[in-house]
Amino acid sequence: MRILYVQHDMLVWSSARQWSYTTHMAYVDGLRAQGHEVLVVLTSCWAWSRACVADHRFDQVWINDVTHILGQRPAWESPPAFTEEDFAWLASLAPVRVGIVMETLHYDPADYAEVPELGRRVPLMRQAVLPHVTHFCTVDENDVRHVENMGAQALWTPCHVPSRFFRSPAVDAQRPAVFIGSGYARRAKYLQNERLRGLLEFRASGEHRTELPAMFDKLHNEIRPAMLAQPYRQADHENYVETAHVLRAKLFDLFLDGLTGSLATVNLPSFVKTYAGRVIESMAIGQPVVSWRIPAHPMTARLFREDETIVFFDNDDPEALAQQLNRLRSDPGLAVRIGERSLVNARKHHTSEHRVAQIVQWTQTGITPLYWD
Repeated sequence: MRILYVQHDMLVWSSARQWSYTTHMAYVDGLRAQGHEVLVVLTSCWAWSRACVADHRFDQVWINDVTHILGQRPAWESPPAFTEEDFAWLASLAPVRVGIVMETLHYDPADYAEVPELGRRVPLMRQAVLPHVTHFCTVDENDVRHVENMGAQALWTPCHVPSRFFRSPAVDAQRPAVFIGSGYARRAKYLQNERLRGLLEFRASGEHRTELPAMFDKLHNEIRPAMLAQPYRQADHENYVETAHVLRAKLFDLFLDGLTGSLATVNLPSFVKTYAGRVIESMAIGQPVVSWRIPAHPMTARLFREDETIVFFDNDDPEALAQQLNRLRSDPGLAVRIGERSLVNARKHHTSEHRVAQIVQWTQTGITPLYWD
């Protein structure tokens, strides 16, 4: 098939790093691995989008991410928000339009109180996106029902990792478990808990010791404006997209470096009511994962088997997390076995190549895939 892939992009790495490679260009890896012809347009180059597309038509258009692409952020941080007119134009290019939703759509009252912006997403999506997207992929299983109630087709699509990033396990039970991510308010108690001292490390990702973040910022804030000031040239656009893709991949490799060689990866409670990308990403390198148990998500609970491919702690409780980390430290063989089994499971069920093939088949047949044995 011929597919137009539209990727929302941030202009500075300090913001862009919040969206992992697995929620970004991994879909392109998966589509191309299936033999599809993919034209990539980044929202940072949206001024060239119509010239790039020209008179081409496509079998499908994929748009990632249809909620953040609507967000109002400062011009130094993000390209201008998409409008309904942008989605209407994309709808004219293909009979099937796939909208990828990378965060939960519906939240608890406490979440809305802490981050009021979360409440803007669904009204904006209803207005600008819903009339023009035929199929939605949601990271939160419960949002499938919400989208279907709006009148569109929806599929739950758990996170995935391109096969080229998979690695052999390197568990080190003598080192602390690691968390790499945002340490916002609800996570502060884990950083401050005395029982977790020496068991859990809030670690900065390895890219900060390299020039790659500065290269990302230069690409977006020096090279891109100069390029867009010129008449459209296909070679310039392709080179820009390829450079951005390669940079993203190198930065993701450094992130994985930061997870490897530790007791485990910890997945702390978050606003998003599903497993964060770090769960599958850690499993892809054979690191055992200790995760909060996500309530009221029965299919998510079936993705991994407790004490076989994952370890859980309950009740958003640092003491419960410390107990599980001590258990792994006292039994290094268990940590290694869980990491190895999770790697086997990820290779079978959670590669980008496999997930994208499942999504494409769903758009063609309506058959909902399974993500476990």
